[in-house]
Amino acid sequence: MSCYLSVGRTDSALLVLDLGKAEELHFCIERQKNTVRMDMFNYASAMWDQIDAGEEQIQFKQFNEIFHEGNAETSILIFAFDMDGFLNVWVFHDRVIFRKLETPLQAIFLLIALLLETVNVSVNRNSSFYSTESALNTCNNTPSNLPNQKPAPVGKDVVENAVGSFSNEMNPEILNRLFEILVQPVRDLCKGNKLIIVPDKLLFFTPFSTLVDEYGRYLSDRYSIQITPSLHTLKCSMERSYDLNLGFALFVGNPAVGIANDLPNAAEEVRCLSKLFQATPLIGREARKQVVLELLSGASIIHIAAHGEPTRGEIMLASDSSTDPCTSSHKEGPAFLTQQDIMRVSVRVRLVVLCCCDTGKGKILPEGVIGIARSFLASGARSVVATLWAIDDWATKEFMHGNVLSRTLQGSVCEALKETMNLFQKHKIEYYRSIKIWAPFTIYGEDIKFTKNEIEEIRKNSREMFDGFVVLP
Repeated sequence: MSCYLSVGRTDSALLVLDLGKAEELHFCIERQKNTVRMDMFNYASAMWDQIDAGEEQIQFKQFNEIFHEGNAETSILIFAFDMDGFLNVWVFHDRVIFRKLETPLQAIFLLIALLLETVNVSVNRNSSFYSTESALNTCNNTPSNLPNQKPAPVGKDVVENAVGSFSNEMNPEILNRLFEILVQPVRDLCKGNKLIIVPDKLLFFTPFSTLVDEYGRYLSDRYSIQITPSLHTLKCSMERSYDLNLGFALFVGNPAVGIANDLPNAAEEVRCLSKLFQATPLIGREARKQVVLELLSGASIIHIAAHGEPTRGEIMLASDSSTDPCTSSHKEGPAFLTQQDIMRVSVRVRLVVLCCCDTGKGKILPEGVIGIARSFLASGARSVVATLWAIDDWATKEFMHGNVLSRTLQGSVCEALKETMNLFQKHKIEYYRSIKIWAPFTIYGEDIKFTKNEIEEIRKNSREMFDGFVVLP
């Protein structure tokens, strides 16, 4: 990418950058469809031919037809750090415009670290209580231990000028500074009411919905926001989305993990939401790992409310041995739903909602964050709602119940999330207005929506799937 930027070929740089981010994830998706890697090889080869011939506009035209079909009110922001550690952005609406932002990686790194230090919650769905560390400090993302990210070696004066001076309690100032760095330079190019964002490096951990402009307004006041690992990945997903058969709705809540920290609101959350689709939720000891794995491939909607592992976002389910109430022990450990587990399952799911702590976390590699959310995308999921930090058990139930999922039945998941965030930003309960409550939820992949006929089919399939299903006491 940097080589093309150095000679002024910004369109070529964008395609090279995006192709590199897309290759591995694209291969995983194609493998789930039982196609061969040669498809990706041929695709990449054709892309390089276009770049060599200076015909990048052919690819951009294809992107434009897919991403903006029926929705001309969408703008796309593609961020990338160059070899010198400075940020660049491409804005794609009806055409592609490149701007060099001149902000160093280390400055943004410090701002995000400061922000994440302030979002601890006291009663959460995080699994760190299971270790010897305190459950009350589950989002310990200090500048020295932000997940797998090393700041670029730039001068101290450059960083200080970019960051300024903030205390940990000054969230509005940090959010405003991030807005000035990431959005303000391209604000005039962002058209419409929706943003599709392709982050780079630690920008995957940035809660874009919370960024604050000079008038104190959140970015989510104006835009619905979705995150995608790459344009090619999103294009691939949208092209294959029209021929997917519908399955049932799978709800998993408060799995019995053999420890004292129960999540009663997670159980209540899935009990209420499952009624929207006439499905039977898996709660407590019924939410066993093997049972969940066997059901994943047939579901069109998956909603899991459970404890999440704080670094990889892996999900705690009931152990497969804890099936007999007479023999199971409260001291039994959990069974983790891992990235590898999900990658071994081919899913046809339209929407995955992971109401567990830190499900947007993972290891940063050039192609994005390798974590539980990406694993669902790689296995065939079209849209994943995940969390950037530890979430509150009670507030999350209120956030989901009667808001995000029910609103999705009336429109797109992005719009449903935006409306719910806007509602909580002005909530009569002051605690709910905090960004630590409503801001961690992020949409990865497509912005999907369901028709009335599709909802009825999912309800029918759910009734048939769980007819006679025995729930353990």
